[in-house]
Amino acid sequence: MVEWELDYDNQFLIRLIQPSKQIANAIEKQRGVRIGQSTVVSQKMHTYHPEHVEEIQIVQDTDAGQAFYHRSDKGKIFHLDIFHETGLVDHCQVAAAIKQAVELYNLHYSMQHIIVFTNKEQGVNAHYIDIQTGTGGGRVTGDLNRGKKLSLKRAHENHVHVAALISRDHIACLFYLVNAVEKSILSASLELRRNEKIVHILSGGGKSDLSPYADHQSDSFLQEKNCNDMSPIVKEHQLLQDTEELADQFDSARDLQKVLDDVNEGINHSKLLKQLDKSGNGRDAIERMIGMGVMEANRSQIKLTDYGQALKEYLKLNMTDIDAYIRRTIRLIKPASEVSGNSLTLLKKSGSSGTGSSITENWLTGGISGELAVAETIHAAAGRTVLENNEFSITSADIRQQLRYRKNKNDFCLLVDASASMAGMRIRAAKFLARHLFLASSDRISVITFQEDKAVVQVPLTRNFHLAEECLSKINSIGSTPLALGLNHTLAYLREARAVNPLIILITDGVPTLPDRTRDPLADALTAAANIKSSGYGFTCIGLKPHRGYLEELSKAAGGRAYILEELEKQALVKATWAERRYNGK
Repeated sequence: MVEWELDYDNQFLIRLIQPSKQIANAIEKQRGVRIGQSTVVSQKMHTYHPEHVEEIQIVQDTDAGQAFYHRSDKGKIFHLDIFHETGLVDHCQVAAAIKQAVELYNLHYSMQHIIVFTNKEQGVNAHYIDIQTGTGGGRVTGDLNRGKKLSLKRAHENHVHVAALISRDHIACLFYLVNAVEKSILSASLELRRNEKIVHILSGGGKSDLSPYADHQSDSFLQEKNCNDMSPIVKEHQLLQDTEELADQFDSARDLQKVLDDVNEGINHSKLLKQLDKSGNGRDAIERMIGMGVMEANRSQIKLTDYGQALKEYLKLNMTDIDAYIRRTIRLIKPASEVSGNSLTLLKKSGSSGTGSSITENWLTGGISGELAVAETIHAAAGRTVLENNEFSITSADIRQQLRYRKNKNDFCLLVDASASMAGMRIRAAKFLARHLFLASSDRISVITFQEDKAVVQVPLTRNFHLAEECLSKINSIGSTPLALGLNHTLAYLREARAVNPLIILITDGVPTLPDRTRDPLADALTAAANIKSSGYGFTCIGLKPHRGYLEELSKAAGGRAYILEELEKQALVKATWAERRYNGK
């Protein structure tokens, strides 16, 4: 067992030299070792018996990378199990903690070795770390919407599983990962569990049953993708899944296709990086494609793998269907509480109207004011008969109906901060919201951006999705934040366009840095917000926590509300927008 205490000072990595050597020696001998009291680490598969969970078995002839990811090589994947009392640990919190731990390790390593990393390959890359807990899992840099299979979650209710592709030069990073996971476990009010004994066994030549641990929806970068080993159905599913994820890095699947064509034609690494940086993707997009087995890099050269060639061909042959599929997934992210069209469905007892008069008789005579809600009626009747200890029956008191209330039309205006700090994920999330609203609502949408010294109507008020798609693809993030200019320009445009019940949704990651009419950018923006309030237009601001105070003041000045997020992530933007739509649209 490697005993250690975490103390993040300048000498921390030096103190990890000896413990890291102990782990390296155990790995060389095909063995496992404990880190502290809670964690078992090896490059093999771990098992335990439900009646003896304190004893961990290391299956010495079963490589973790080959068992979990069907890799052809051995000794590449570190397998960590961090044990705790039975309970649920939020996998999203674990992922966030691990990403921070990797950043901290890379910083400490670069300080100790007096180097500056030019790319993540020189340090530890969080793209190559997977997790699983009792709530879910996936790649820590992915959507974290994986590992939802019930047997998979139940198998991890007493430990956090981590699989990481880390070179042996960076074994010390394992201590950072363990510390991050342990803190997440403790924050869930769960105790860490001591592993009393490690036993090394052989599989006896048989294959272990991994069905409870199988996740066919994996987004891992640790898995090798060999087209020859995939059945046609599995191959098509994998190609579609990877297309959807990579398309999120670009404006559309067609942009992804162009990048693959450019790589196939011999574009070098630096030129591709420069090309992708124009839309804020850059290095991260390249790393994702390498991690997903689509491309491989050798010095300054980059080329498609066999799987990348298959993906390029798949895009070429199926682009129409892919576009339709992606549009459908964008539309379906709409919260379940919203229904299509202009009506809001509410459940209400048939025996109690707003005036207190019964409408049960009206139902029987055809004077119903809503639609019969079958499932809710049966549920109410079942609950009542259980309480009354009677046979199942439906009475007038059980009947539920769906009442539909008309909503007022809204013209949406997305006012998007397109300054340099919004580049990458944030501006893509704002574009995603625009596309979602075009696909999921019947209202007109407009998009206005502000950056540097200008504000531009990128998408005029329209219902034309294809026009919007063309306009959104031209939005890039540069320069400073002239918020007051953006607010004033938006107000003038909506008046000129005679917008109907307009709702302005400001999306920003900061505070104004350029003034409009005075020398004070903050005061100018507040004045512009007050003009919006005077106009009677709806207003809401979606921003980040560090700027909560000012953004709430801005929203109050505009007569609206603020939604403060940890990050401008696409699902969070959609959720906040529909919440505001309900608030303003009734």
